[in-house]
Amino acid sequence: MNIGENIFNLRKFKGMSQEELAHKLLVSRQTISLWETNQTLPTIDNFLRLKEIFGVSVDRILSAEESKNTHTNSNSLETICAALAYAMGINPPGCAAEKNSELANYIDKKFDGEKADRIVMYNPDAIAQWVYKKYPEYFCDVKRQTDVEIYLSAVMPSVTPVCFGTMYTGAQPKVHGIQKYEKPVITIESIFDALIAAGKKPALVSYGTSSLSRIFLERDMDYYQFEDGGISVVNAKAMELILRDEHDFIVIYNGNYDSVMHKNGPESARSLAELRVNDHIFSCISEMIKMHWKNHNTLVGFAMDHGCHEIDGGCGSHGLDMPEDMNIVHLYKGYSREKV
Repeated sequence: MNIGENIFNLRKFKGMSQEELAHKLLVSRQTISLWETNQTLPTIDNFLRLKEIFGVSVDRILSAEESKNTHTNSNSLETICAALAYAMGINPPGCAAEKNSELANYIDKKFDGEKADRIVMYNPDAIAQWVYKKYPEYFCDVKRQTDVEIYLSAVMPSVTPVCFGTMYTGAQPKVHGIQKYEKPVITIESIFDALIAAGKKPALVSYGTSSLSRIFLERDMDYYQFEDGGISVVNAKAMELILRDEHDFIVIYNGNYDSVMHKNGPESARSLAELRVNDHIFSCISEMIKMHWKNHNTLVGFAMDHGCHEIDGGCGSHGLDMPEDMNIVHLYKGYSREKV
């Protein structure tokens, strides 16, 4: 158990100096230094204050195992938007960052220099990289149905509307305009606008109250937003759209893991069961695409927005600048059209 290292890392994640942390705790800077070098331990009262300041559970401060994950991925979520535009051979949104080279190289190789004419983005909410790594048995079908893992860093604050705003504009929060948990309509150019300008037909399938159902409204595209029925109606509609084969770009939002995780913690039995649901649904969507879109070059993505961490009371949360919340992994698969 390396409590000192955990305190040091959490302080760094919060961007605080030893002096600033000492001021909040009403202790000396030397006291913080003694804790971080494992020469003394905080009192119980100070442990409770530390968990409030850092926004984590006491177990997170005590756990040596979790302290191993101290680095944030170098590639940003903002690089995905331009890579998706590149996959379809269209101009990226005007504020989009440079395309993700790993995804672009995969597309070139998979489609032998051609472009995709269909993209399906399956967006689960709050599935962290550490969850994906720690529980591989809950992602068996996702791994089987994909070729490439792309490790990314979310943006701050690591909450859903901010991160999806970046994923589909390619812009940092201060540029696309959402910098906290709110759901205004984004007015800068998005991947959906770029698709429409290129004569493509996008569709967004989601819950009526979700961030994705709100922040990209007011575009000339198809919205399927359901107030009742949960992910079952969302996924049923998505599969119907695949069968109809009328859309070039389909985004599917499933927030089931996020909802359960907040109430029960990221590693609870109920939360892990929701991972299995996502795994199964993604597999079904992939199988339908293989069966019914044989005449298309199709890119399919299993693409998270941000991660999560455990807090006191057995609950889960996110929104902090720490690897548990920031590190995510996207998985992609390209299906080449059958040659006649």
